[in-house]
Amino acid sequence: MNFDAFNYFSSLCNKLKRSNDNGYYPCKVTGLGNMEEVINAFKTQKAYFAIDDTNDGQTYKSPGGGYFDRKQYIVFVLRKFTYNNMEQQKEYLQECREIYKSVCKKLIKDKATLQNDMIYLNTDRIPFYEIEGYGIAGCTGLYFIVTVDEPINLCYDANEWYE
Repeated sequence: MNFDAFNYFSSLCNKLKRSNDNGYYPCKVTGLGNMEEVINAFKTQKAYFAIDDTNDGQTYKSPGGGYFDRKQYIVFVLRKFTYNNMEQQKEYLQECREIYKSVCKKLIKDKATLQNDMIYLNTDRIPFYEIEGYGIAGCTGLYFIVTVDEPINLCYDANEWYE
């Protein structure tokens, strides 16, 4: 089973009361410099739960001898605020922080269930970075990075090669 980051994190956004009740819109982006669906939905949405599933990673050999792909997924939790309204910015940034903490709790809870499907969430370290000032598309918020390991088959297959 492959980990579908967009479906997983969109589901978290829709099921979390705080993000659902405050109108967070799950959408896809391709990095901090390319917030396509955030920009496209700027006029119709006030808050975003943007998932970047174009990831960097590595293939590695585990101590047990099997090979794994390690991928990093970035999730942006963003909320529009009125320019120069620093009280609103502070309030919405705190809301984003609370959503992040709730998502961390859910990741820790889901870790064991996902392991049954051989998807390994790294919950020992989930770094987050806050967005300063009047940031992306007039939003405040943060982004966090989740690392996922999945086993892969690297057995040589002669049928893949002209020899």
